[in-house]
Amino acid sequence: TSVIYQWTGSAFAVFQTIPTNGAQDWEYFSMGGNSYLAVANDRGNNNNNNYDTDSVIYQWTGAAFAVFQTIPTHGARDWEYFSVDGTSYLAVANHQSGDNNDIDSVIYQWN
Repeated sequence: TSVIYQWTGSAFAVFQTIPTNGAQDWEYFSMGGNSYLAVANDRGNNNNNNYDTDSVIYQWTGAAFAVFQTIPTHGARDWEYFSVDGTSYLAVANHQSGDNNDIDSVIYQWN
């Protein structure tokens, strides 16, 4: 589980908890007036050696972050959002699948 904290004016307080599986990184980005958080999940929650697990993109609803899209990943380590010539991309750094460390990372294009 990961926790999002909100500044109260004098301290950070728990705002929202989000289920995660060995979370390695969070990436905040905005597109088209919407706010998103992507989590890079490293391992499945039932098997510590299962690196083939979904990572999740959450969208701000106005009150909380809700699941927007799940993406299959392989021992995900990092997300990076970037745009080129007005087109938005989200890249995930995959680390391993089972015992295989020769795994591709992926760049997704928003459409």
